[in-house]
Amino acid sequence: MLRAIIIDDEESGVETIKILASRNQELVKIVASSRKPEQGIDLIEDYKPDIVFLDISMPNMSGFELLTKLKFRDFKLVFTTAHKEYAIEAIKNHAHDYLLKPIDTEDFRKCLEEINTIINPQTSAKKSLAAMIEIQVKDGIVYLKQKDIVRLEASRSYTEFHMENGMRHVASRSLLEYEAKLDSKIFYRPHKSHIINIRKVQKFVNHEGFFALMSDGSMVDISKGNKDVFLERLKSI
Repeated sequence: MLRAIIIDDEESGVETIKILASRNQELVKIVASSRKPEQGIDLIEDYKPDIVFLDISMPNMSGFELLTKLKFRDFKLVFTTAHKEYAIEAIKNHAHDYLLKPIDTEDFRKCLEEINTIINPQTSAKKSLAAMIEIQVKDGIVYLKQKDIVRLEASRSYTEFHMENGMRHVASRSLLEYEAKLDSKIFYRPHKSHIINIRKVQKFVNHEGFFALMSDGSMVDISKGNKDVFLERLKSI
């Protein structure tokens, strides 16, 4: 798990990265954040993070100036800015990445995966091969190919797995526990009771609510607050 710090003078900048990080929680954890560069220096020295998401254009002290005041520099630097003209200076400061605001969801994910491969090469190799998921059922353990899962549905403290071949498996753990084990590139949680395989969506239905028509013929609820993100995820497949 990568540990990250956010330094951005705008609240919206901090919140955006926190939201993106929450969608990639198997890769990164935000351990601290600050809207004040001076405080950001102390946080970096104290936490010694793996990643620093750093805004460039800030009042009183720019991101570049902040870097000159650090003693601890053993982290991957990711600049976040709305200004393209800083790219050359970012390269000179050995930045791993340069994310333009508004930050693209897939660019953010790719950035994390690249850093994780560098910092945790063995773990990354294992995860790239983790096409299976292990679930505990009533009479034992079942191993499922993630690509064959159409959707997951919460059923009290249990989780129902609905497969492409029509089979259904009832697992003895919560939906939240399985969410962390699924490949976040193809699975999305559009509703508190459902996780879907984006690649198995056949149609977005906007009639008396929002729904995803899945390849098994089922209709999955999409909460109003998740509708826009869901549509963006469909575009990325």
